[in-house]
Amino acid sequence: MFAHRPLIWIGQCRRAVKNDRHIIGYASGNFGKAILLGTIDVTLLYLLTDVIGIAPARVSQLMVLVLAGDLMFDLLAGCIAGRAERHGIGYRRLIVLFTLPCALVFAAIYSFPLSGIDDIVVAGALILCFRAVFAAIDVPHNGLLARVTADSHARGRASGYRTIFSSIASITIACAIAPLMHGAVGSAAPERMAWLGIAGGLLFCASLLLAAWCSKPAHNAAPARHRQLSTRRLFPRPDSLFAAMASIALITGFATPMFVKTLLYLCTYVLQSPEFAGQVLLMLAVSQILGAMFWIAMVRHQDKTSLLAMSHAITVVGIVLFAAAGENRIALLTYAALIGIGFAGVFMLPWGILADIIDFSEFRYRDRRETLSFAVMLVLLKGGGAAALATIGGTLAALGYVPGAVQPPSVLLGMKVLAFGVPAVGSGIAILILRHLDIGHTLHARVSRVNRMRRTRLG
Repeated sequence: MFAHRPLIWIGQCRRAVKNDRHIIGYASGNFGKAILLGTIDVTLLYLLTDVIGIAPARVSQLMVLVLAGDLMFDLLAGCIAGRAERHGIGYRRLIVLFTLPCALVFAAIYSFPLSGIDDIVVAGALILCFRAVFAAIDVPHNGLLARVTADSHARGRASGYRTIFSSIASITIACAIAPLMHGAVGSAAPERMAWLGIAGGLLFCASLLLAAWCSKPAHNAAPARHRQLSTRRLFPRPDSLFAAMASIALITGFATPMFVKTLLYLCTYVLQSPEFAGQVLLMLAVSQILGAMFWIAMVRHQDKTSLLAMSHAITVVGIVLFAAAGENRIALLTYAALIGIGFAGVFMLPWGILADIIDFSEFRYRDRRETLSFAVMLVLLKGGGAAALATIGGTLAALGYVPGAVQPPSVLLGMKVLAFGVPAVGSGIAILILRHLDIGHTLHARVSRVNRMRRTRLG
């Protein structure tokens, strides 16, 4: 009997994947998005400063401008996608329309060395253009999560598949793109940069077009209600459910990533081993794939809010054990794997919960603001990430951090507080919020039935 259990489990997995083919196809778009954004995050500063030769101070000013533009572009993309939907232009058409321009702008940025462009104004204009076109794809693609399936369980699995594809992209960047970048020195740099842009653009086009083709909506939009445009309609309904998700988004963007953002400092100055950071990051990426598979299986049996609270609890346990492991490499990597499993749930489950909250908002107000809700979520995540970087830099500067020097105990303590204390406190707050967020699978199914009946009557 026990010998047949693995075969039974494999058969169940095959049937689940077959039933979720269109959801997996939709989630594959996260691979392309993560390839482009991950490549930008890892290589753009190096490209502008070391390859092109723009002064770091000017590049820093440009990055602040790009961040401000990025936040504005997400909100604008939410408004445009919402209005396009009301005029019969679906999310999938928007994705198809902007995919090729986005890939071309990305390739143009990495062709700077080959074309001889070293003007920060031209570079800044193209980078802002890339962010604008990417937002026009990213927001409707996220909005499709509320359309490809109306089932709360399936949305949880879709969020997990998205995390798996994003993690595969992270591993691709760590194993292929980052080494390519480090090898791009001397006369080989311009050509390698150009090929990097072309390869990234092709991968992006393939995954996003596949996602658009697979993402046939499970239900149509709610019938449009003609209202005069006002400032209030540029944002989601400010009710308690969305306020809770906004708080979760800030924690997910600001507190949780502190561990990863300070990891290089920890490995360099606390563990005295800078190269160990790469091993930890790789372990986190691999374990997030395994974690996503675990949470996908669990979402069939538990509400997403309960699983998200469990994810935060696992993250806290992993971080505490990591902090107490000293210099034991095997223990550190083991606890990093535990953190990665927690991270998988922390980063994947809020998207599925947000899709459900949009249904609850439609039930309460008979008004569905999908893309605006996802756009605000993206803004909060990105804003939280920017605030995290600013907090790290400001805290270390205030404590007297000197790059490359032997750090005083106060700086080492500050690094540990940022890396371990801030994520643990943030996860604790998230758990308290989630305890009062009662929007499980059963209640969502009732709300969805009422929404379908209303659409049928009005349609």
